Amino acid sequence: MKSNIIKIFCLSALMFGIGSSVNAQFRQSIYLNGNIPTGNFGSSISSNQTTVPLTYEHIGRDASIGFGAGYRASYRFDVGMGEVAPFVGVDLFWNMIGKEWREKYMDADYSTPTYFNIPILAGVSYFYDELWNDITPFGEFGIGADLMMITREGLGSGENNGLTYFAYKPNFAMAWMIGAGAWFGRHVSAGLYYYGLGTHPIDYTQKTLDKNTAAAAQVALNESLNHGREKRSVGSLALRIGFHF
Repeated sequence: MKSNIIKIFCLSALMFGIGSSVNAQFRQSIYLNGNIPTGNFGSSISSNQTTVPLTYEHIGRDASIGFGAGYRASYRFDVGMGEVAPFVGVDLFWNMIGKEWREKYMDADYSTPTYFNIPILAGVSYFYDELWNDITPFGEFGIGADLMMITREGLGSGENNGLTYFAYKPNFAMAWMIGAGAWFGRHVSAGLYYYGLGTHPIDYTQKTLDKNTAAAAQVALNESLNHGREKRSVGSLALRIGFHF
């Protein structure tokens, strides 16, 4: 009896798998986004606290509204009450530092730091049945890791190369995403998302400490010793437009 139940279960699972395969659709998607920084990442820096360059103690803050793009591969199939689609994807968020600080860097003739976040996520989307006029609402969740990069600040071109600059190590942190929106037909979607991009450590590169001018290297070393390891909580509220093929 027990053997028969196992056989029936295995046969049912096989038939379900075959049925799902028949109805499954492999999709590739390209996204464009606009994003608003949150957490420490979006917090302002008082001009009374510091001057340019921001250095270790203040970098990783005051990010402005940014833009970006993304790619995703997914496998969409019917589950009876709507559809689900496991996915893997990578996004790029690009943010400049706030306008007030950009102007200060320009006035000082320093290169301006720029922020890049690259979340790599795996997750699942759920699609409700079409409501009207080919509009299909969806919700999704993903988890993975975010790579944060900060371009260096200070003098760093021509004869001044390496004179006074501060460069930062790329670093990873655990990340997650939640979003909801709608597909319009089969090839275009729009959604509102929140990305929790983790708490990122801020560290100088070894080259900053070893190859910088004596004065700048000493500033970097003193900051590292006196402030401990700086960390920044990074988040992003994003509007994403998707194109699906």
